[in-house]
Amino acid sequence: MDSQRKLPIAIILPHASLETPPEFTGRLAIDEKDIFNEADVYTDLLFDFRERVAHWVRFPYARALIDVNRPDDPAMLKRVGDGVIKDITSYGRAVFKPDQRPDLAEEREIIHRYWQPWHDRLDAIASDINVKLVIDAHSMAARGPRKYDVMQRIRPRACVSNLGDESGRANGFLGTTIDEAPLRFLGEEVERRFRPLDILCKEAEPGPVVLNTPYKGGWDLKAHGLESAQPWVMIEISRAMYIGRQDEMTPVQPPRMERIGPLREALWEAITALYWRLEEDRF
Repeated sequence: MDSQRKLPIAIILPHASLETPPEFTGRLAIDEKDIFNEADVYTDLLFDFRERVAHWVRFPYARALIDVNRPDDPAMLKRVGDGVIKDITSYGRAVFKPDQRPDLAEEREIIHRYWQPWHDRLDAIASDINVKLVIDAHSMAARGPRKYDVMQRIRPRACVSNLGDESGRANGFLGTTIDEAPLRFLGEEVERRFRPLDILCKEAEPGPVVLNTPYKGGWDLKAHGLESAQPWVMIEISRAMYIGRQDEMTPVQPPRMERIGPLREALWEAITALYWRLEEDRF
């Protein structure tokens, strides 16, 4: 697809990378396996629409270490140690060796070097009148990690989120980043297009794509999507569909393109169906 035919959509990928920032070399208590199991691994392949959309933005470092989808304010965090610079993994392991965590001065430098440019980029996307839809692209483990979900419940194969409730309506004072009806439409489209892929994804739980469960959306949606003129929506895909029943001990594995490829095209069909639905609603 040439530049003249790219759709005015932005895809943002805050958690796709497995790379370690140079500042953390030799300081980590976690290994490649931990980083792999914390990442939204291979979402840069699952949502690889860089030749089809106006903006495709991927944060270059692992979310187990630096999480740009968190506020730069510890008072706003839901979980201790789950800030921009991580202290603990979602499975409860300390990220840094003793006395190796960045001190406050270094933390501020790292946030200025990595977190701020990411959010400057998202500000620019949110202000671009030519962008008509933003997709915040994520994946999730098949079962909730124990630091997030004590019961380790099986998660749906996908969820779509707008900061609202389980019906897609505004939940409290925040508002939503896309209206209830198009959010529900997207969930139905993802579900419909995933259904023929069941045979490829036997480890995944069958069932509907849900709204705002288990995730309503993170800081990227709150900081940029609520005030933006264009709709923003988060998509979470269960990694059971292309990694398997992953947990903290799952070894690093190469991408299974026989699964990722069909899932990617199904996602593209659902995203473009939403885009054209939104375009129809505008006129």
